[in-house]
Amino acid sequence: MLTEQDYRKALVARHPFWQRLSPTAVKQHVDQLLSAANAADLVHALAPVELTIMLKEVPDMRPLLLQLAKPEQIRLVLDLDCWHKDSLQYDRILEWLEELQCCGLDTFAQALTELDAEILVAFLRHYLRIQGTLPHEEEDEPSTYDEALVNELYRSEFIDPEGPHNDRVQKLLNFMRAADLDQYYWLMQAAMWEQDSELLESAYRWKSGRLQDEGFPEYYEALEHYHLVDLQQLDPESSIAFESPAPPESAEERGIVPAYAWSFTPAGSSLEKAMTVDLSAEAIERLCWEMVALCNRALIYDQVDFADAVSVRASFERVHAHLNIGLDYLGSRDKQPLPDLLNHYALSLIYQVGFTLVMHLYGQAARIQHHLAQHTGMRRAYPQLITSVLQGLLLPQPKMFRGLHQPGSVGYSDFRTLRDITLVMGVLRQIESYPAYHFASTS
Repeated sequence: MLTEQDYRKALVARHPFWQRLSPTAVKQHVDQLLSAANAADLVHALAPVELTIMLKEVPDMRPLLLQLAKPEQIRLVLDLDCWHKDSLQYDRILEWLEELQCCGLDTFAQALTELDAEILVAFLRHYLRIQGTLPHEEEDEPSTYDEALVNELYRSEFIDPEGPHNDRVQKLLNFMRAADLDQYYWLMQAAMWEQDSELLESAYRWKSGRLQDEGFPEYYEALEHYHLVDLQQLDPESSIAFESPAPPESAEERGIVPAYAWSFTPAGSSLEKAMTVDLSAEAIERLCWEMVALCNRALIYDQVDFADAVSVRASFERVHAHLNIGLDYLGSRDKQPLPDLLNHYALSLIYQVGFTLVMHLYGQAARIQHHLAQHTGMRRAYPQLITSVLQGLLLPQPKMFRGLHQPGSVGYSDFRTLRDITLVMGVLRQIESYPAYHFASTS
């Protein structure tokens, strides 16, 4: 358990693991963790995102990590990895159950007890049609079944006799029966009678509740936060009312601080400068949980694949970049010291300011692109640089063309500063100032 002083430091600390986040860094971190004498304690102290990334990024180490993890930690990993928005991903459930099977009967049985019964029953019903067994002479139309398993109480036939996962499901059922016969019978009974819609609704509700306790909104709630704000209505004279997000349940119970919160702040940025000033203990705690909430929200909104450390890193870096842009904008507009802005505005609102400025560029680029599409000959009148800038803005996540900062460079990067915004804004104005643009508009 962290001391109070260590806990305060951990709230805003940069963690080397997250600063170097890459497939290689993840593997090295897992190797160090598993070679430690207190490996079990270290695994128990991992935040859900960190454990999920390790399990997904280093598959050959999964059995050892799963054996050391607590069953409730494993359940959170499945909560994060086995849903796409509000849809259960059955193939991923199968993969995780197989991974737990590789850990041995004890680990498998303990995890099975902790997992939501609704998910397990829905999983069975996705692949199998389960019936109670009858004496052969009592069957109205005795038939031959392509059965996964026949025993004294139940028999199952695959819904798709040619399904690519049938053999894997059959092996898993045999193992499940050996691990806990009573639970196996209960699951088979439930799979006979439960309704799919009710199962999935309950499973989603349980999953959403647990993740909300850990600071993760459900997808459609996260989506509501990605909207534009009216920059003219932000009042610099009055305090913006906000409520600090509650600490994740694991932080309250075991002092676990998600170390990714402040690990991606751009060096030398306005955001970094604002955080280097002495802040009160209350402000530090509020800012930490606000940042954790923003990062968690981004993971859900982006629907990141935790097996791709590069995508996880990009999601976190974009949060910090939008925050920095918002802080740059408010600082230049309100003429207030940067630390005062952190006490004046909630981080979520500062983020929305940055997000709004980027999306304004996207909207302008989309209008220009639509105009050019109607007048195809006009494209040849523009330099390649301008074409590259437009292409970057119209990516799923709007990007800045690197050639604007470094002539001759190619590729794209996130907008990180207000200067990036104004630079691209100037390019878009340049496009609209070309005589050919206005000629086509009037023709």
